[in-house]
Amino acid sequence: MSKKDAFIKSLKEMITSPHVHISLATGISIIVLACVSKWVLPEPIGYLPLAMPPFLAVIYEALLEKHKDSRICTTWYWIAAIFAATALVILFHMT
Repeated sequence: MSKKDAFIKSLKEMITSPHVHISLATGISIIVLACVSKWVLPEPIGYLPLAMPPFLAVIYEALLEKHKDSRICTTWYWIAAIFAATALVILFHMT
């Protein structure tokens, strides 16, 4: 196997990793929260509400470590939960 093939194989493994998917969802969530907090809302969002989506990512990583093949560790459930937490934080601070 050449170096190029090994690199492509390792890149495919990384892209399909649930850790990468959760990290991307959390990163997108943080960017959306920061932009909305700065430009849309009349007052910035506090530190604790901003930490909710990343906290869900930490919980997912802890559960994945202990229960690798269980149904609770389905990646798209947690991605949906991160985006839902993002939407809820924004909605609660709009009022």
